[in-house]
Amino acid sequence: MSPDVQVAIVSAGGMVTAALVGVLVELVRRQGTALAEVREHAQEARDQVSNTHTTNLRDDLDRVIAGLDRVLDGQAEHSRDIRELRAELSHERIERLAVSERLDTHISTTAP
Repeated sequence: MSPDVQVAIVSAGGMVTAALVGVLVELVRRQGTALAEVREHAQEARDQVSNTHTTNLRDDLDRVIAGLDRVLDGQAEHSRDIRELRAELSHERIERLAVSERLDTHISTTAP
């Protein structure tokens, strides 16, 4: 191989190596940017879910659920009470109408 060809091959190899190094540097820079963004998002998520008060979040949630169960039980009891009141009112209305009808009948038959 002639020296000119050898120089051309070495020069071409150097240029390819420089181009590859440039590409690798750009890839590393992009990866660094992406990692910084992921780190920032992870920190935001950690800030939103971290427990910043003295009680355990699970204990707080269990207490809220227990309170909700008590509210639902109370609501069911109130619903039963309302049904019973409606039944009593309906019965009272029927009795009142019956008394009114008997009174009207009595008045109409005893009137001069």
